Amino acid sequence: MQTVQVEYSGQIQVKKGESPKELYAHQNEAIKALNHKNESAFEGLLVLPTGGGKTLTAVHWLLRNFIDKRKKVLWIAHRHELLNQAIETIKFTAYSSVLKDSDKFNFRVISGHPKHDIPVNIKPTDDIIIASKDSLNSGLTHLLDNWVEHCDSILLVVDEAHHATAKTYRKLINAIKENFEKRQKPDAFRMLGLTATPFRSEETEAGLLKKVFPDDIIFSEHLRNLITKGILAEPVFEDLTTQLDFYNELTDKDIKAIEDFDKLPQNIAKKIAQSSIRNNQIVDHYVNNRDKYKPVLLFAIDVDHAIALNGLLKSRGVSSDFVVSKIVDIATGATISSGDNSKKIERFRNGELEVLINVEMLTEGTDLPNVQTVFLTRPTTSKILMTQMIGRALRGQKAGGTEKAYVVSFIDKWEDRISWVNPEKLHLEDDAEFVDRDIQTVKKIARLISIDKMEEFARIMDDSIDTTGLEKLDFLKRVPVGIYRFSILEPSESDEPTPKNYTVLVYSDTDEIYNNFVNDLEAILNTVNIEDREILTDKELEYLLQIAIDNYFLDHKFLIGYRDRDIENILRYYAQKQIKPEFIPFAEKNKCDIYKVARHIYDNDLGERAKTEYINSLWSAEQSFWQVIFDYNLLYFCKQLDIEIYKIKGLYGNLDLSRPTVIPDEVPLANLTLEQIGEKDPEEYRKIVDTVYERATDDWDFITCARSGFKSKTRINFQIDHITPMSKGGLTTLENLQVLSRKAHKEKTRLENLEK
Repeated sequence: MQTVQVEYSGQIQVKKGESPKELYAHQNEAIKALNHKNESAFEGLLVLPTGGGKTLTAVHWLLRNFIDKRKKVLWIAHRHELLNQAIETIKFTAYSSVLKDSDKFNFRVISGHPKHDIPVNIKPTDDIIIASKDSLNSGLTHLLDNWVEHCDSILLVVDEAHHATAKTYRKLINAIKENFEKRQKPDAFRMLGLTATPFRSEETEAGLLKKVFPDDIIFSEHLRNLITKGILAEPVFEDLTTQLDFYNELTDKDIKAIEDFDKLPQNIAKKIAQSSIRNNQIVDHYVNNRDKYKPVLLFAIDVDHAIALNGLLKSRGVSSDFVVSKIVDIATGATISSGDNSKKIERFRNGELEVLINVEMLTEGTDLPNVQTVFLTRPTTSKILMTQMIGRALRGQKAGGTEKAYVVSFIDKWEDRISWVNPEKLHLEDDAEFVDRDIQTVKKIARLISIDKMEEFARIMDDSIDTTGLEKLDFLKRVPVGIYRFSILEPSESDEPTPKNYTVLVYSDTDEIYNNFVNDLEAILNTVNIEDREILTDKELEYLLQIAIDNYFLDHKFLIGYRDRDIENILRYYAQKQIKPEFIPFAEKNKCDIYKVARHIYDNDLGERAKTEYINSLWSAEQSFWQVIFDYNLLYFCKQLDIEIYKIKGLYGNLDLSRPTVIPDEVPLANLTLEQIGEKDPEEYRKIVDTVYERATDDWDFITCARSGFKSKTRINFQIDHITPMSKGGLTTLENLQVLSRKAHKEKTRLENLEK
């Protein structure tokens, strides 16, 4: 029978010598912690930030402690890029300094990708299987019968472990654990989750993640610590908007292909590559900031783009070159050499080249410690690719790199039709610790809010759109009290789920509504039978949306910020995870009262020069939120400020909207109504509400009315009320609050009115 060689399975022969990749101190500390935990069965997490080397750390550890001891390893992830990254790291680390007692081991890579294997080919002799969780779930019988049954012990590694809360992950994990329990070998199963995403709160996804990984975090290192230690450079993000507009050029098919395969349509790629205006903008920006940026690694769209940029750079006296994986001669169709890439890379490494342009290369594996800046002239929908691109510049001084690294993005106009990865937002996600209340943390929350508010500000700036109704609202009414933030694994044509982040803005008039809706999600989802599925059908989603509108959002047409798609995304998230999305309060909202700024300008009759100085001082102040709220666009800030000044003067919309100066009293929080507390301190409001409801909820999740004894699992049937009314001296304290059914509350209110 004729045979062919394949890349997705085979044998790795251990090479004699030292592993070329030396581990950093934090990676060795992680391995020590893992060694200690491995003294008995465990299910825990390794948390290292992007650039912290979690894949290399895990591979070093499992090769020494499992593969070298003839124990089996199953590595699962949700994307084939992650699988490729894992197997390449394993091949790169298979040295005798790591594997002292083994000279070879067998591997198999499985996913829906055509370059990977399928579950039916799994063999008992496979030592390590690297697979997508969806492929293994669809071929679960083959995995269990052909492999797990024959294993005396297994280490299960879950890459991007924060996604392991999804139903399909838990189904796979439980099936393997149950197999060992059935064979009375519960101690033979170990599980290690890898993630860069820090925990944000115990009440939400972290709570469920702890159920999946009951041993919690085995070792963690925060991004800020690695920057402080000089292992990673401090990234400086810069965005430059180009003049290219693709809004009307993308078909629905194009959008689907881009988001599924991260590949631009040929006509769009050609337009970007051949745009002399855009290319000159890129080159001009480098030349004008040459001393600050060099040396630069530039990621281009395609070969034509690389050649065009290289020509422009050389014409401006810049020493540059390009490397590409291959060039195809259009006339003959034959693949010709792109030149000696290694020599070009060496010239760049030695400082002979200021700029090295590359296409589909140098995202990982190549040692380039001297990179000061990356120019991102190609957009991507792949978080992994974006991480690899910006990671080329993030090597810190202790790792032979730089103290600061510049990440410069050239952004075309797509009008939000494509979910391109934002490098700064990606970095913020790794650096997010929302349990902290320091100024930088709150600014991160404000930044997330501002990204979603840009559509509103853009409408205000566009004089062709009537936004009078929106502008008449007090600015603070248009600042969210907080956000729901969550990630959904989305299905795609490439047979691989793709994680997408969603943000739902919550305003003062929707806070209580959303809180009730989110807390009732379990009961709402129980009205449809999705069993083991985690993807809702269009019909189910339409039905559930209508339930939400009818029971919670009846006035949705008049609610600030309401969008059907936000409700649908929360429903889809709950179907996948069975947990409430995380709510992040914007506790510093009241510091963003632009009316007070306008009032100061008006009352002090500031002239143009004094007004400009005052605005600039506010804009650049370290403790200010104005820049993040207005997405670092001073023009938007000034526009909104002018509107507020016009209101004070009574010149806006022919209405007298001026207000006298008011010096407010300081009063205890307990003297305010719940609604007023929600306005002043949304975080405290939610704590009070949740505590009162938890107190009224039994072990079976039934909420009980304090007066009538009525029981229900949904908050929509209840409301919180004072035991002693505030009109009689009652305070808004936990001791004076109770849960009443809406009927009981109505009756209580009727009796109180009769007493008056």
